Amino acid sequence: MLPDVNEVASFSTDDIPEHHRDEFIRDFYGRILMRLQIKPHQDHPLKFSATTLILPDMMCTMGSVSPMTWDRTLDLMNDDNDDIVLSWNRGGYRFTMPGRGDFETKPGTAAILPMDRRFSISTEDSQWTMALQFKRSLLAPLVKNLDDLSPDSIGLDLPAHRLLFDYLWSVLHMSSPAALTPMISRHVTDILAAAFGGIRNEASPPGIRAARLAAIKQYIVHNLHDPKLSAEQVSRKFEISARYIRLLFAEEGTSFSDYVTEQRLAYVHSCLTDRRQILRRIADIAFEVGFTEPSTFYRQFRLRYGMAPTDVRHLTVLTTLGEN
Repeated sequence: MLPDVNEVASFSTDDIPEHHRDEFIRDFYGRILMRLQIKPHQDHPLKFSATTLILPDMMCTMGSVSPMTWDRTLDLMNDDNDDIVLSWNRGGYRFTMPGRGDFETKPGTAAILPMDRRFSISTEDSQWTMALQFKRSLLAPLVKNLDDLSPDSIGLDLPAHRLLFDYLWSVLHMSSPAALTPMISRHVTDILAAAFGGIRNEASPPGIRAARLAAIKQYIVHNLHDPKLSAEQVSRKFEISARYIRLLFAEEGTSFSDYVTEQRLAYVHSCLTDRRQILRRIADIAFEVGFTEPSTFYRQFRLRYGMAPTDVRHLTVLTTLGEN
């Protein structure tokens, strides 16, 4: 069953003496914590490195493991655990569920693993892996026929699946997610419902909106160099309307264009205050992040920071000279 404490826990086989390593992974991490029987693939020693974020009614783990097989056996099923696990991994999975058949997921695609069923799942490439384990009761009221879903039914081509993966990935890379666990848990529940087919339109709950906005912001930051970056362009990328994107930013008290400008200005300011970039031309830095009109850039920069870019650069030079 899932623990009730909100915390971040890290584990690595490198922290365990080598002569105790296999026993610890099999008995403690496998049978006791994960409630799975672990078997390494031939010629591959057991290796495991993971970070787990424990949330209300769910926990999310990201890490890397050596090629191995995980079995949910009859003797381990006496715990009456009916949680559901979604698991992604770089190489995809091959797995069997007695009574349901054999399945295979493509690289990076989730496998649906109900803990109240026997299964055997393996992979040859787990350089990265991520798993979300959650209580069945979270989705039961939101998704009809939950037990009828095929274990490989959540594909990469589903926008809600990409949204769920990106949101979990970003949460697990946050510096201090534990303080936000109640909100994160609500968001994940909303996105799970969409990924399992419970929500299908843009009039979505807060979790869907929050995850979409986070993904859009990440896309913006990675594409600041594109002077044609627009809500219409992003709408095609995320397969939602430009109007909906503008609404997401309006709910935060800003606009799409203002957010893009803010990120561009912040990038330029960070370069101007970086002593390693003192010799770079200001115009080149501005052009690098999509400012094509110098007069517009200088006006917006002064409005944002209360001084001209040249003044910020001058202060950086003086500070550097003073330290030397």
